[in-house]
Amino acid sequence: MHHWRSIASPDQRWLVDARSADSQGASVPPLLLLLIFGCPPSGGPPENGPPNQTDSGGVDGDGPEQVGSSTGDEIRRRSCTGLYDPDALLQFALDIPDDSWDGLESDFRNGWKNYHPATFTWEEETRDVQVRLKGNPSFSWLSDKFQFVISFNEDDADTRFHGVRKIALDAPWYEPTLLRDRLAWSILRELDEVPAACANSARLDINGTYYGLYTNIEYYDREWVEETFGDDHAQGVLWKYGTEAKTNESDADPAMVRAFFDASDVDDLDALGEPSQWLAVWAAEAALGDDDGYWCCAHNFYIYEHPTRDLLFVPWDLDDLFDVTPYDLHPIDGYPNSQGLFSQAAFLDLMADEAYAAVYREALVAAAEALDPEVLVDRVETWAAQIGPSLAEDPHRSIGVEEHEQAIVRLQDYLVARHAYLESWLACDSGSTADADGDDATVCEDPDDGDAAIHPGATEACNGRDDDADGLIDEVEGCEDCARHDFDESHFLFCRTPRTWEDAQANCEDQGGTLTVPWSTADIYMTYWYTWPVFEGWWMGATDVVSEGAWVSPEGDDVEVYDYWASGEPDGGASENCGAWDPEAFGWADLDCAESHPSICRL
Repeated sequence: MHHWRSIASPDQRWLVDARSADSQGASVPPLLLLLIFGCPPSGGPPENGPPNQTDSGGVDGDGPEQVGSSTGDEIRRRSCTGLYDPDALLQFALDIPDDSWDGLESDFRNGWKNYHPATFTWEEETRDVQVRLKGNPSFSWLSDKFQFVISFNEDDADTRFHGVRKIALDAPWYEPTLLRDRLAWSILRELDEVPAACANSARLDINGTYYGLYTNIEYYDREWVEETFGDDHAQGVLWKYGTEAKTNESDADPAMVRAFFDASDVDDLDALGEPSQWLAVWAAEAALGDDDGYWCCAHNFYIYEHPTRDLLFVPWDLDDLFDVTPYDLHPIDGYPNSQGLFSQAAFLDLMADEAYAAVYREALVAAAEALDPEVLVDRVETWAAQIGPSLAEDPHRSIGVEEHEQAIVRLQDYLVARHAYLESWLACDSGSTADADGDDATVCEDPDDGDAAIHPGATEACNGRDDDADGLIDEVEGCEDCARHDFDESHFLFCRTPRTWEDAQANCEDQGGTLTVPWSTADIYMTYWYTWPVFEGWWMGATDVVSEGAWVSPEGDDVEVYDYWASGEPDGGASENCGAWDPEAFGWADLDCAESHPSICRL
């Protein structure tokens, strides 16, 4: 297991002495621990689950239509209706008494999740409810926008609202589109053998005043299990992270899920469930670039112990995918030099088996087809127009309107590029050497073999595409290569095009800012989040050019007093006089100013 120690002061280093080991015993840097939030090492599950998990949404019990057979053991694909109509923007209201609101504010300050009485209204139906805060206090609660769980069954366990026990409203500060979850679930629902939730968006009024915009996602519980696997197959246990029983808890026996994590070969895995179903889920995660699931990094997932099919995988928590990852993320190997993040033992064992490797590739074909940009780009456009006014009016949003609009464009560009890359990769993997677009680059060299303007050696243009197929997008002079991110009252640009320190500073100044120094807890979190997964230094605003060892910011402030240097840094002496944020070491480092790296600006 990973071990770390949190420091309470908001302006002190919050993560120290973090160490882990992958299945080969290699050291995993602290940054990776932050990324995977306590995910298990390759050989087993977390003992108590990752510390920062958020709750899912609620279950639509309005009797959704079922598509396909309801008598067999199949995963049932039903339509989403009522509370979880995927094309809807709902309007919810909470009336929260003063003492309950005071309690919620106290909980927010102290990291508690107590329930407090309130009244909930949707479409003129009003119910007495209990409400609590949602998310991980040490990570999700960096913004002052509360996330909520609204419970209908705290006072009476049998109470339901349209079949729902709870509604959970999700608005993470690090998700600028507020559409990733909603879009991902809509894609997964098109894939056979992939259990999936329904999701939409919702406005929330509190005490008669608009409070904010949220994503509304189905809640994984007994009702969801019944709808997904059928009433006759709902007696199994749904295991969160493979460790926490969430349904039929009184009958829960962890022996089978423990055996999964202890399995050492394909024969062992075959005896525990349906590896072909697992591979369908993992292929979907890989196709969507999920940076936080089982495929990467054995983190957010459920396992359902089916009464007749044994173990089945269930994806979960889909706010960290799509453009968070590179469009050319390898669907088997993942990131290069990823320190074991993609080394889940079960996946590697199955991929070493010729028959199961073929099953995985077939599942990738289906996932790539579901990632159809002609459909999805329009879907994003429609949903973005639907939620745009509500986001702009949101008085508690941590996301700026400009940032949101940029993020929507990046998401759409990613869908196009990822789909094309997967098609080229699958063709190359099958042995093809075709050059369908006639640009003298085969599918093994060309990440988009349907566009003759994209190939190695092409001229890079400012168009949101990787024209020259080098893994970088718009990395030429004059292109806007920087992604804007807002946090509270601060505005940042994360610029991925490599530049020298001097050129990076000039680029920041041209855009009205300067290279920044991440030295508060919030800065550290945000810097980590938006520099992942680039495993190299990011220029920050610190140098000791004037006086060796006397590190100062561009404004002349003493940097040393904050002391966020990574272990052993600074170590370059007179040859390394410019400061950088090092994602792998989770801290500052000194580098040669003449090297080219991405950079972080504060506007």
